[in-house]
Amino acid sequence: MSGIINVCDLCNKKIPHGAAYVAINYHIEQMDKDPLKLFPTIQVIRAEKVFTMCGKCGNKHQAAKMIEVLKRTLISSEPRLN
Repeated sequence: MSGIINVCDLCNKKIPHGAAYVAINYHIEQMDKDPLKLFPTIQVIRAEKVFTMCGKCGNKHQAAKMIEVLKRTLISSEPRLN
């Protein structure tokens, strides 16, 4: 078993191994085509976990709510932030 321990960023509880949790990640990706098979491929150049929620907190704050919060936050009325 690895030494990685996830902790909920909302309630600060440890998330045990094997338990479901919600992770919001920041990826820099590059999409390309496999030259032999011609299928699209995605290479993750950089990955960073931004926010983690235990299952209980994640269920309270559903994906639709999180998308709306992110949109409102990132599409700011402050022009220099866009």
